[in-house]
Amino acid sequence: MDRPLISPWNLQQLHRSPRIYPSDVKTANGIHSIFYEGLPFKGKETRVFAHYGLPEVTDNEKVPAIVLVHGGGGTAYEEWVNLWMKRGYAAIAMDLEGNVPDKSEGETKRLGHTMPGPPREGIFLDCDLPIDDQWMYHAVANVILAHTLLRGMPLVDPKRIGITGISWGGIVTSLVAGIDNRFAFGIPVYGCGYLYEAHNQWGQRFVDMGEASAESVKRLTEPSAYLSRVAMPMLWVNWLYDPHFGMNIFSKSYACAKNGIERSGMCIYPRLGHSHPLGWKPAEIYAFADSIVLGGESLLRLGEPSENDGNVWVAYDSADGNDPVQAEIFYTGNCDNWQQCEWITADCSLDRSDKRVYIRLPQEAKAYFINVRDSHGSTVSTSVVVR
Repeated sequence: MDRPLISPWNLQQLHRSPRIYPSDVKTANGIHSIFYEGLPFKGKETRVFAHYGLPEVTDNEKVPAIVLVHGGGGTAYEEWVNLWMKRGYAAIAMDLEGNVPDKSEGETKRLGHTMPGPPREGIFLDCDLPIDDQWMYHAVANVILAHTLLRGMPLVDPKRIGITGISWGGIVTSLVAGIDNRFAFGIPVYGCGYLYEAHNQWGQRFVDMGEASAESVKRLTEPSAYLSRVAMPMLWVNWLYDPHFGMNIFSKSYACAKNGIERSGMCIYPRLGHSHPLGWKPAEIYAFADSIVLGGESLLRLGEPSENDGNVWVAYDSADGNDPVQAEIFYTGNCDNWQQCEWITADCSLDRSDKRVYIRLPQEAKAYFINVRDSHGSTVSTSVVVR
């Protein structure tokens, strides 16, 4: 996918801190609730609900921060903000679908407010509307505005702000990573780019919308158009059997956003599940963020797999002394439909003398990748190789 000649987002506008308005949503744990000004929609003002929180600090020291992007049907989760606050981060989670969270009955529900932007309807169902009437245009803008808002907080170090998003939020995060280069790191979970190459409802939607509309989406609001612009380290987190985002498009997104950035990586779980709580659970997310902005130990770094006469090997880098303890290969004999792959696993050999992982590849393998687990229990993955 060629880079778009002109991005539809006015970054000069989005880098100005938005107006903030009060909210009567009740919160706990020192978390604040606000509205901030979004972009106009059909000539009317819009507002975006958000939770934000700041960690406890001593001596007014500057803290790192994180922007939290929910998935479809989600909202600004107070518990997600609190999770990062406990780790020493300032955090902001905004609602991108015109709602406020309601926890009056215990479980978080969503209530519409009076000044929303466009609704999120299906998969790019609004793609034939003017760009500034489309949900994705406003979602990206509102995430960038939340980033700008964080950067203006006196306690926040503007050079140490990251972004993570889940499912639809992973798509938005993948897109924002190639647009807003002020971020220190990005972590898409599940969601990615190259949706038009998916063997499920995503790919079918691009067929159904027609060639002209599909090309417009690919050029303007699909992450693949912007991945070559990514200049920050990214960690891509998913699991083998995710029903929405297959290994072909996920691994391709990781590879295309890597752009020679050594600290970028991928983490593929054999089993995980698809939800907001499961999407913010993986320990690798926090280890990666800490390694970028808190001086924490780096995750292992893997090279690209090499193959010769059925023998596969991959080099690893454990510069922080964080040694690998286990390596496995995952392979499939059928990648005609990536949503229906059955993945088989086998142990690999670790050669610590030359820092490589080895295995004899089964003949039936048509696609494979290697997972390596380190001494802290964190897993990193190679790109998916299609033979």
